[in-house]
Amino acid sequence: MWQFMQSRPHVFTKSNAEGIARVKKSNGNYAYLMESASIEYVIERDCNLTQIGGLLDNKGYGIATRKDSPYRNPLSHAILKLHENGVLLQLKERWWKQKKGGGQCTEETKKSSSVNNLSIDHVGGVFVVLLGGLSFSFLVAIFEFVWKARKDSHESIFEEMIRDLKFAFACQSKTKNVKKKLNEEIYPERYDYSPPNYGPEFAPVY
Repeated sequence: MWQFMQSRPHVFTKSNAEGIARVKKSNGNYAYLMESASIEYVIERDCNLTQIGGLLDNKGYGIATRKDSPYRNPLSHAILKLHENGVLLQLKERWWKQKKGGGQCTEETKKSSSVNNLSIDHVGGVFVVLLGGLSFSFLVAIFEFVWKARKDSHESIFEEMIRDLKFAFACQSKTKNVKKKLNEEIYPERYDYSPPNYGPEFAPVY
């Protein structure tokens, strides 16, 4: 940005007043970089101006004293105490927003900011999509349960569902007994196998 400004010297101004005047006359085509404290003071009194974006950097103020001055530490401690007690903030509110015409644009700023506030109308679509996804997942789970119950068991779907719900709410057993399939219950000899009992004289050799 600095290189862009250097290549176009006409964007620079000699004073803040000149920069503010150019902003008003530019119809939104010119932005003036200014100290944040001065901007806050001006926009409290001129409702045609506004601050865009945050701070480019952060710098503080201090009271200059000569080197090794005995007043340096007492002044530093006093300023820190005023800051911690909120006195500096009260003074800023008084002289920036109350005295000398300050606070004229406060109501208009609140109205303009309230227009951009998020409401349930702006984020309602997110909840609709979420509820739709949950409903679809629930229907798919029910369909899968019914299909598996009809395929693997001769019990009714209602009995199968009651049995699974009892297991889910029991919270006592970590393993679930697997229900035998219909063919296993009708023809158990096809699925059960026990090795023959050989006598000692007929013991197989491996």
